[in-house]
Amino acid sequence: MTKKRILSILSKNLFNNGTSMKFVFLCDDIYLKGDYAAFVNNFPTNHELVTMSGEAFLQAKGFPENTFGLLVERFTWQKNFSLFRYFGLLPVLETVPLAVVSRARRFEPLKGRSALRGQEMIVTPNASSEALYTLIDKFVAA
Repeated sequence: MTKKRILSILSKNLFNNGTSMKFVFLCDDIYLKGDYAAFVNNFPTNHELVTMSGEAFLQAKGFPENTFGLLVERFTWQKNFSLFRYFGLLPVLETVPLAVVSRARRFEPLKGRSALRGQEMIVTPNASSEALYTLIDKFVAA
């Protein structure tokens, strides 16, 4: 994604929503419990979080309008990547910044994104509210 595109998305979101930005959390329902449910509940209230399953993303063929960033649960991405590629949705996924939400201490690259290793932010779902605020602010600033 080019700097021009990122700045365009940023300015569009800032002018449309004040300082609030919309994020999509791509997480299948089977994984949306425990730490991941706490992650959703602790997400900073100054931003909007929309939760979508891999199936919902496939059906919608994209994100809700004015989405700033994508937060992906690792297993959901790994399980659905081939379907995203088969249905031609990878270009859609590359239009927004991506962060990985994972319990793992050691990060393995996501399918199809090994070239971008080191450029993606890792978010732990069991982070405190304050830590989440800091991480999301870093994600927005990056």
